[in-house]
Amino acid sequence: MARAAVVGMLLVATLASRPAQAQSQPASSWVSRLHTLVDEAARDFEGELSLYVLDVESGDSYAYDADTPTYLSSAIKIAVMLEVLHQVDQHQLSWDEELEFSADDIRDGMHRLGSTRPGARLSIAKLLEYMMGDSDNAAADLLIHRVGLENVEAQLAARGIHTGPLSSLLEERRGIYARLDPRARELSPEQIRSLGQRDSLGARARLLSELLGHAPAWTGQQLDLAFGAYYAEHVNSASMREMGQLLAQVARCEGLSAESCARARTLMRGCHTGRGRIAAGLPETAIWAHKTGTQHRRACDMGLLYLQPDHPIVVAACTRNFWHVSEAERLFARLGRIVASMIELPTGRKSAARPACSGATCSRQNSTDDL
Repeated sequence: MARAAVVGMLLVATLASRPAQAQSQPASSWVSRLHTLVDEAARDFEGELSLYVLDVESGDSYAYDADTPTYLSSAIKIAVMLEVLHQVDQHQLSWDEELEFSADDIRDGMHRLGSTRPGARLSIAKLLEYMMGDSDNAAADLLIHRVGLENVEAQLAARGIHTGPLSSLLEERRGIYARLDPRARELSPEQIRSLGQRDSLGARARLLSELLGHAPAWTGQQLDLAFGAYYAEHVNSASMREMGQLLAQVARCEGLSAESCARARTLMRGCHTGRGRIAAGLPETAIWAHKTGTQHRRACDMGLLYLQPDHPIVVAACTRNFWHVSEAERLFARLGRIVASMIELPTGRKSAARPACSGATCSRQNSTDDL
């Protein structure tokens, strides 16, 4: 509680001065046109969509099921990034500080850290780059351990952002498997990585059964139900409106020094995952500074869209209850085209969206997406 009070004092002057969002004003023409196309796209999707779009400059916004708490997967790393930046601004952390990578830091969803030997030391700056650019889960949990999960939660609370309880990526996985057997909370990091490397839910369920000595083996259907039960607890979850407001704060540099704000945007522009998602429907000239998230029957893509320099558009989208991530990616690409073509730029010009990638191409582009 003391930490939350301190963070709140540091941020209150900035956040109190932000422009209020008009909730009852007449909808802009682009908002009305957007609804027709988004509603059609959502009805064509065999799953559920939550979407929030905000023109940061004008305050005009569009919401489609934007108040439903949604599991964010790796999109929660935006919050971790903001706490790291905050602690650097407060001189509690330095970019050159190094953290040691050990066998206990092995995770599923490792990318560049996947070839790192235990004992290696990596700087805070490098770990943040890996977490945001590659969505590396080992980098994320190293940073979470260093800055403190309770401080990430306090940072969000001070910003007025409401989420469910937050968890490290390792404990999140243990929590999912523990829905089948409480002993899963004792699984080692290496065992968690082995489970994550299985290419089907059935194979993962069989390995989990072997690791815990459970017979008969659990089925993929039972593991699917375990995921669903975990999602219902709203861990690492938030609505798209809440995440949209957080992204708007980043766009306005609220609660961040100028240097940290610039670094946040650079890190989000450097995101390598999700090329077949919203980015696939955007004009070649657009800048999409974002973060993705992917887990079983869940996928997200959210960030700041610049169709013109210095005119940020918040787009926060998550999907759920689909069976194939390629279906969600096609929807995201379609949303990218819709938003890019409907948003009214200050000059009155609209940007033509590029053709979406094909299903096969999208799958190749997302073969290293985050978990």
